Amino acid sequence: MPAPSKSRIIVLIIAAALAWLTHPLIAFTFLGHRWPAGPIDIHVQLGSVGTPLNDAASWDDCFIAGLTDWNAALESTGRSFNAVRESTRPPSSDDGINSAFFSGDLYGTPFDATTIAITLVTATVRPGPDEPVDVDIVFNNAQPFNCYRGSKWFGQTPETNSAIDLRRVATHELGHVLGLDHPDENGQIVPAIMNSLISDIDVLQTDDMKGAFARYDIPISSVPFPPRDEVLNFFVQLENEYRYTLGRSKNNLGFVDSEGTAVWFPEWLRYVLNGCNPEEASRRVFLQFKGLGVQPVCKLVAPGTIEFPPRNESLYFLNSLDIYYQTLLNRRIILGYVDIEGKAVWLQEYLRYRVNGCDDSTALELVLQQIRGGPIAPICK
Repeated sequence: MPAPSKSRIIVLIIAAALAWLTHPLIAFTFLGHRWPAGPIDIHVQLGSVGTPLNDAASWDDCFIAGLTDWNAALESTGRSFNAVRESTRPPSSDDGINSAFFSGDLYGTPFDATTIAITLVTATVRPGPDEPVDVDIVFNNAQPFNCYRGSKWFGQTPETNSAIDLRRVATHELGHVLGLDHPDENGQIVPAIMNSLISDIDVLQTDDMKGAFARYDIPISSVPFPPRDEVLNFFVQLENEYRYTLGRSKNNLGFVDSEGTAVWFPEWLRYVLNGCNPEEASRRVFLQFKGLGVQPVCKLVAPGTIEFPPRNESLYFLNSLDIYYQTLLNRRIILGYVDIEGKAVWLQEYLRYRVNGCDDSTALELVLQQIRGGPIAPICK
């Protein structure tokens, strides 16, 4: 293999505040560089703020929130970001130190009025993707930043009555650090935080994560959830098992009907199994309730056995779902044979068998064996 060139390439990626469009198409694009395996240190030097931010204690914390989201998604790629806090080293171009900071210019070159942030990548030219040696993320300190979730311009400042969410800009710029380009500037229309245009998207989308996996040649394995009609049929069979085999009475109060349980419990588990913590998974389920559509997962899953959450977390979600149906959807009380603990245990156990290779009838039989006092059978793959 020829020796790597001593020359450098410099890439500028500029973020500007504009509108957005989305259509369902997978369409990530790449820049010319790729990191070797290992941590990517970033000296975070954005500092504190004089007035409270909506969703962070400091600018550093806001930036690191976006960094943390990427780390969850990157878990299987062999790469991760490492935030270096309280660095005293002054940022400098091509000094071998990756930095994130506020400035009114890019090392002496003034920003124009539309520039929000710039990622400056310096890389060594190699056969194939170039290897970065220095990355600087520079936020334009003339822009009205805040830190918040939700719709763009939600954060308020006294001067402008609107503000740019630094977290989603940081998440976008960190995508450039990884080697991802703007899909929308390459003839592709797709929901992605990597689009060049600021939007209501405030978390990584599936396209962003697939792009990162593809950039680092990592295979993706989707979690194979069963159709909802099969989950609903299992729940009906579970009710019959409690009624006829266990002799339970129909005296368990609740507000979620069988169909709601069959839809929303697997949806919550889908988020959890794809990297969302239980609270974030619940938040994304309830966003669907509000008509905001199916939310992206928190990370993609590499091939292997799928690990399920503790059952107490499943029980907590089902209790939250029950409260939601009662207080916000104004549903009436429903009586059932299966108590809420039984739902949390056996629905999760059925789904554990299903996503780990068992077909519907096999998963049902293995769960019924456990209910009747049998051992926990191994998964099917």
